[in-house]
Amino acid sequence: MEEKKAGGQKKIVILYKKHRRAAVKIFVILVAAVVCFYGMCIFLSYKAADIFNTVVAKRELFPGTVTVERLSATPLGKVSFENLVWKDTEGRLLADIPAGSFKVSLWDVVWRRIGTTTVTEFTIDQGYIHLIFDDNMELLYVNDLSGKMGNGEKRGSGEKAALSRITGLKGNKKFNCHIRFRDVKIEAESPDRHFFIDNVDLRADIHTGGITQLDLSAGHFRGTVEAEELNLGGTLDFTKEIPQYNMYLSIKNCNPKSLGVGIHIDNKASVYANIKGALPSPVIDGTLSMDNLNMPGLKFTNVKGGFHYQDGKLRAPQVKAEVFGGTVDASGQFDLDGKSYHADIAGQKLKGSVAAHDLMLRCEVDMELHMGEDRKNNTRYIYGSFCSGSGQYHFLPFNKISGSFEQDGQTLNFKDVIISFAMGDVTAEKFSIVHGKVHMGPIYVDNGGSRSRLL
Repeated sequence: MEEKKAGGQKKIVILYKKHRRAAVKIFVILVAAVVCFYGMCIFLSYKAADIFNTVVAKRELFPGTVTVERLSATPLGKVSFENLVWKDTEGRLLADIPAGSFKVSLWDVVWRRIGTTTVTEFTIDQGYIHLIFDDNMELLYVNDLSGKMGNGEKRGSGEKAALSRITGLKGNKKFNCHIRFRDVKIEAESPDRHFFIDNVDLRADIHTGGITQLDLSAGHFRGTVEAEELNLGGTLDFTKEIPQYNMYLSIKNCNPKSLGVGIHIDNKASVYANIKGALPSPVIDGTLSMDNLNMPGLKFTNVKGGFHYQDGKLRAPQVKAEVFGGTVDASGQFDLDGKSYHADIAGQKLKGSVAAHDLMLRCEVDMELHMGEDRKNNTRYIYGSFCSGSGQYHFLPFNKISGSFEQDGQTLNFKDVIISFAMGDVTAEKFSIVHGKVHMGPIYVDNGGSRSRLL
């Protein structure tokens, strides 16, 4: 055994002596390669960090002022930064990020190409971002290729053309990046919308030459729409001439009053919907639900229905709810841009005792209710009519009760209320429900064409 081992070592020595020069050359080449690779990594590290400074200094993609407190990089192209602040040319804050990182394409560093494809990953931990869009949902304060600034201003002739527009209908489809936000606050606005979103958690694979994947969840949502929770996910297809939505939307406990169309309702609604259509004009179809819907003199429960949104208009063709122990069917149209709405409600088999707050009134009532508001013309209306079947009040039977009503502020006024008995009619020309209490007016008895006052 020892003889075989000694023989093997002898062969290795002979082989080494025979190829010693080649072995030394291989070793020197390997050492040189390692040194070159390490030196290249250090060089790329500095150049990766330099990308940040170059983009900021030339202000080609992000006009305004960008400052950062600390910047570091790894040999593989990951750049970390602290306390980044970006302001537009007017001094408006567009980003304030305490910590984040991005990863760059090393080939872009080597060939000194700085564009929207250079950054392949972007991560933010906490911070604030302000996004501003125009009517076509194109991102402002990011320059395009036409010599026109993203905010609508023309550049001077001596200024260099911007690198790329990264969003909108005229995008050159050269933005490919994985984005990760953790606990970020986002402010987003367009000419007729303004949102503030807290606790944003976002995962996005942005490919403006293909399919973009989004997965967003957020906490408190306020502004044009107020809600407790928002979830948005799905895809944007940039392979089409006009990018197309294929997404889902979930909003928990949204306040309808915040829509600004005159609906003075503070009860919460939850929305589940699908988003289709083109980027500047999404089409949204979904369902909404409300546990309670309180209006003067009316308290709806278990409200559920579908809706369709397009071009700033929301239609709810079929909504069902419960009120006064019966059910209602409703439909409505809401113009979010025109600040107006109209709704029609039809109630069936409502309990008269619940509606009148009088347990001695026993009957079932059918009702029609019409309500709406046009804030531009400063008009508002709520009115309707009702008619009951046969019933009894205390121990007095009647054939039907009918009348009409309209709302005046917090008061629900009834007029021409007629209670038909076998021997004649009792008429209440007017009575009101104020804060749940009934206030009666004069009551008359009509019998055979003659009228006499009862109360």
